[in-house]
Amino acid sequence: MRRRTSRRAYTKKRIGNRIKSQWSKISAGAGALAAVSNITSQDMAASTGQPIAARAQNFANSISGRIIGFTPFKNAAGANTPQTISLEGMFNKYTGIGLGLLGYAMIPARILPHKAKARTLGKSLFGAGLISGIFSPSGNPHTHNLISPSHSTPIVQSAGVT
Repeated sequence: MRRRTSRRAYTKKRIGNRIKSQWSKISAGAGALAAVSNITSQDMAASTGQPIAARAQNFANSISGRIIGFTPFKNAAGANTPQTISLEGMFNKYTGIGLGLLGYAMIPARILPHKAKARTLGKSLFGAGLISGIFSPSGNPHTHNLISPSHSTPIVQSAGVT
């Protein structure tokens, strides 16, 4: 006699299979979102509470300003976003999460679930964190602008008493 599965169990299994087959796309999207969030994190505060068009202009200024040093919207919020290239930004929360997921995927225990998914998502987040960390704003005043010949402002150090 053939066993009938309930409609709910069949639907749940079908949704699970759909997510499983789309996991690489979900991971790539999560990596892209992490990269954009990492680059624009501090600049988007300038347009909080403004209309969506002003926020979109600030977003475009933030992305293009941080990566290539050009801001397309000169009178929008975030128009003075400098190009930022800094290696210290590479070690951020996304690289940490990516390394954690890659470490989880390398544990040799067979009982752990979703190791392949963790590896895929870990690679995506780790790569996004590394690449976007180069362009993310940091506390370091030594920013390098490849388009403009002007130098960044020097650090003023006060003489300490020894």
